Amino acid sequence: MRKHTATMPETRLSLSALPADLLREADQAALDASRDAGRRTIALLVTSPVILAGLEALLSRSPETGAVLQLDPDVLHTPYRRDSFDVLIVASEQWHLLEDAQDDRDRPLPPVLVVGDPVRDQGSASIGDLPSDGFLSLNDLSEHTLAGAIERTLAGEMPMPAVLARELLSMHRIHLPQAKARVTTLTPRENETLQLMASGMSNKQIARALTISTHGAKRLVGSVLAKFDAPNRTAAVVSAVNAGLV
Repeated sequence: MRKHTATMPETRLSLSALPADLLREADQAALDASRDAGRRTIALLVTSPVILAGLEALLSRSPETGAVLQLDPDVLHTPYRRDSFDVLIVASEQWHLLEDAQDDRDRPLPPVLVVGDPVRDQGSASIGDLPSDGFLSLNDLSEHTLAGAIERTLAGEMPMPAVLARELLSMHRIHLPQAKARVTTLTPRENETLQLMASGMSNKQIARALTISTHGAKRLVGSVLAKFDAPNRTAAVVSAVNAGLV
């Protein structure tokens, strides 16, 4: 499968004619050069030519972005070294392909940003089992929103459109196998934070809504995640729904 590699803005390599082994070697060299220059390395797991071209065009405008590499759905990240990528952007249609990849301890997945409509493209029973650190709707896709979603994903804020948050909240059939069944007691402030998290607000938005500092909002979000023993915001919100707290 042809891979497209976009290197740092100063250079762009044309690698499509190289054999697969040399192609991966050149890809890795571009990834390493990007990291050495202090720029982000982005992996794309997207098969739609239109969406792929759009993402590459938007990423190329960001001064923070170095190498951008399209992954082969049949191979995913395995040919590349551990920690080769800062973020993996996956189209919701290909999201299910990460179910097995997330168990690869030798080459763990980077933070995963899902682009598209996962509720429409995935069965409700599988969404809770797939790796995700952020979501971005195609309807909202722009240079600004993509850059913001990447920033928030890397910061551990779990970006999510409000409409998706509402859809996930309505899907009581979602269960998280890793979530422990227990009674969770929240303070009034933590409960306010949970409700704002459920509406899709970022830490900064929660801080403004509660009239506190961003650091204080981050501390409250962390406290909510800890009380639900949740790895991310989605898991915490779904657990809260199952517990009848939202």
